Amino acid sequence: MAEINITCPNCFDTKQCFEETAMEFKSYMCFHCGYSSNSLYVEGSDDLKRVEEASTELAREISLLDFDRKIKWFPTILNMGKMGVIYPEGTKNNWMWKLAEVRKLTPEEQKEPKYEGHEHMLDIGNAKSYGQYEFLDACKEMGIVKDL
Repeated sequence: MAEINITCPNCFDTKQCFEETAMEFKSYMCFHCGYSSNSLYVEGSDDLKRVEEASTELAREISLLDFDRKIKWFPTILNMGKMGVIYPEGTKNNWMWKLAEVRKLTPEEQKEPKYEGHEHMLDIGNAKSYGQYEFLDACKEMGIVKDL
């Protein structure tokens, strides 16, 4: 596998945007703006249609076409299990990154039917907010990245 820095088609960052190649497959990730893509998301492809159908309305609205690579990029939804989830939230003209962490349920909460059998929950109600170009800050807060 080879990883190289590229210029992000969304924020034009050149230090925090990466292309990784494995055989003929390429994946892309920008840690500045949080957008990602891969070589299967070619305009008109079945793979792109599937990801668009599975995406939120916001993700579809703020996705963008990479004219150089002829692929579509989407805001990342990063689910790291017990570490939490980073996701975009808002409207097309006013959105931000959110970091929802996992927290231990109180003994009282564990007695509630909706939490039956669970000891932890994704705390979306207390999610932390980050600007559109602060995806890396959310990753650092989550504990998955130190420095890039």
